[in-house]
Amino acid sequence: MGTLRFVRQTRDTITEVSLQMDRMVAEKPTDSRSATQLHLISVFGGDQEVGAVAAAIADEQRFQISLPDGAEFFGHLGEKPVVYRASIQIPGRKRPVRHLAAVSQTLFETTLGADGQARRTVLFDGTADFVLHRLALRFGLPVLPEWAEWFRADLERRGLMEGLLGLNCSPVAIKGTKLRLLRILSMGIKRRLISLQPDLPMPRLALDSASSTSD
Repeated sequence: MGTLRFVRQTRDTITEVSLQMDRMVAEKPTDSRSATQLHLISVFGGDQEVGAVAAAIADEQRFQISLPDGAEFFGHLGEKPVVYRASIQIPGRKRPVRHLAAVSQTLFETTLGADGQARRTVLFDGTADFVLHRLALRFGLPVLPEWAEWFRADLERRGLMEGLLGLNCSPVAIKGTKLRLLRILSMGIKRRLISLQPDLPMPRLALDSASSTSD
């Protein structure tokens, strides 16, 4: 577990809140003073603590993040983050534990149809199956599950996959528009690095989009 800490000082009061954090996705910090972009936080605590953090997120405040390996940095969720709140009843406790999960607009827009013109996609998991699945859903790519390992390896070969900072997850960022990803799939088919099942028609969208473009 990591720790998320929020401190805010006004003329008369100091607000200091510390919550346990079980998941996090963030851009890699460039230095110890600047606040990096957070894409996901998942924290637990009491009513007042979770309420204070929710208010700080809405106010675009920054947080101090401490990871189990000793790393510390500041981060923020940026404009218009999406916040989810829930309660968890634990046996032996009179009051439920409050849970808050917040995602940045960048991560939230990986859903189908949210931003079809995106040039960069942040993903919670960097495994081959997950990468292919999420990119296919976001951009409507015509793919087969059997292409997952090749597709991920080709993204890495082209320098289009970037590792992000994660807690209890392995996040990545994929650089590339829908058209570029279609061209990659098309070249894989043309070079017979990936193949279609015999009983399925060839996805014309992928081939037609790249017919006049070289690799």
